[in-house]
Amino acid sequence: MPKKVIEIRNLSYSYPDGTAALKDIGLDIFEAESLGVIGPNGAGKSTLLLHLNGILRGNNHIRILDSEINERTLSLVRRKVGLVFQHPDDQLFMPSVFDDVAFGPLNMGLSKEEVHHAVQGALKEVDMLDCIRRPSHHLSAGQKKRVSLATVLSMSPEILVLDEPSSDLDPKHRQDLINVLKRLSITKIIATHDLDLVLEVCSRVVLLDNGKLAAAGNVLEIFNNRKLLEEHNLGIPAKLCRTV
Repeated sequence: MPKKVIEIRNLSYSYPDGTAALKDIGLDIFEAESLGVIGPNGAGKSTLLLHLNGILRGNNHIRILDSEINERTLSLVRRKVGLVFQHPDDQLFMPSVFDDVAFGPLNMGLSKEEVHHAVQGALKEVDMLDCIRRPSHHLSAGQKKRVSLATVLSMSPEILVLDEPSSDLDPKHRQDLINVLKRLSITKIIATHDLDLVLEVCSRVVLLDNGKLAAAGNVLEIFNNRKLLEEHNLGIPAKLCRTV
């Protein structure tokens, strides 16, 4: 049986204004699986992701790689769980691609040689090694997305969490990113409105709506349930339209 790497029990969270964003979520995530997190706007997808490395702390029981998230374990959890934000400019703030990707390894205390190795390996993983000396702010949206991913991969996380990775990408850059994600063998949790990306990258999917876990299962099982998708204001993936 696959190793459980994330265990969530009774997770609830309300924002300071009283808005209930998550309501009694229970979920297990397993080693090396690719999990899609889908749902309409305001469903709680991003809020859930922000709990997975302790940026948000709700009323919950969350274990990450056998560690309960608390003040004592927070730094360790954040090294093991890499979070890629929806907007690359939230993650890229250094003068060059090299500096952005090196930022994490440097702060982990790696040697100069280890940092160079980590940066080159991460950029090669996302097909961006040729841009290592370019200013990050000169890159296209698709290139920025991949460099943002490299800033996390350079720290060798065991779990990768991505928020809307394909948003604002043209078809070519979207497919480039999908190809990169398919090559990565680590555990991936992807919150997205792009159901075709989920169909191509993920093996399992959870559906959130109004802060609650509405459904979970095999990707094809969920996506072939047209009634379920319509009830939660979701379309059918384009690749399945001819068969549904």
